[in-house]
Amino acid sequence: MAVHERIQPEGVFEPVKGLYSQIIVTEATKRYEIAGTLAYDADGNLPDGLADQCRNVMENIDISLKAVGLTPANVIRMRIYTLDMDAFLKEAIGIVFGYFGDTRPTSTLVEIKRLANPRMLVEIDLTAA
Repeated sequence: MAVHERIQPEGVFEPVKGLYSQIIVTEATKRYEIAGTLAYDADGNLPDGLADQCRNVMENIDISLKAVGLTPANVIRMRIYTLDMDAFLKEAIGIVFGYFGDTRPTSTLVEIKRLANPRMLVEIDLTAA
């Protein structure tokens, strides 16, 4: 049984078919807000490349979800902040969205000027239920 109902309304343009959900309906009463997740590993190391940073971010997200007994299927909202949209779409989109398998969260992808550390290339925050 699916954790949430995912809907793509007829008549709403779907720019990247199957990559994310347009609407998610949930009856879950408890929500989890996962802070902007960064690419640092447990020892505080930050990889240089965007793809490697995205791998670390998704590993950290997985650790956070598991810490509260959740899986990728519980994620209902994802916000991705990157310094380079073109590089993200070329190198990292499959890493990030691939983590969710067939259960696609709603999502927003935004190119920004800078993150807290000038070496950071991506940050992702989530809502799960």
